[in-house]
Amino acid sequence: MRQCDEFDVRMEHLTVGDYCLDRGIVVERKTYADFAVSLADGRLFSQAAKLARCPHRPVILLEGPRPPRMPDVHPHALKGALVSLAVMWRLPVLCARDPEDSLRILRLLAHQLGTSDHGLLTRYDRKPRRLASRKLYMLQGLPGVGPALAHRLLLEFGSVERVVTADEEELMRVPGVGRKKAARIRELMS
Repeated sequence: MRQCDEFDVRMEHLTVGDYCLDRGIVVERKTYADFAVSLADGRLFSQAAKLARCPHRPVILLEGPRPPRMPDVHPHALKGALVSLAVMWRLPVLCARDPEDSLRILRLLAHQLGTSDHGLLTRYDRKPRRLASRKLYMLQGLPGVGPALAHRLLLEFGSVERVVTADEEELMRVPGVGRKKAARIRELMS
């Protein structure tokens, strides 16, 4: 990944995940062996909890090929963990055959992130279940804040609380928030 010319790769410490694509999707990459070891030593579900709570869209990328010798974990336990991640934790699990296939998947994720607003939540009458989606939903209730701006506000400030307590000057640092919109948001919060 470091030698890939298609991505502007910056090395930095992430609090969750291995890759962050345009601050929109967090990818936790695991080889089959690492997946089995993290299940056996108890790390897998604590990582899942952190991923589920992060403000970005989390994805688990399971990368092959399967090694000839796997750590001593029953195959049913591995399958059960995959089902639990996908259904109970609502974390998509993408499977790649090898590192090159992982790169293709990362390329597709980046492309979809850059060409559509499908990853952004549209405000409807029903409140979403996932914490990250509920945060976006809440911010879309602010005056003049749609899905894209809610996403940028959350990325800039890191929490709903910090958005609603920000002063006008801080709000105006976010692209799409001018003086009038910042004043309307502050008026609502006071």
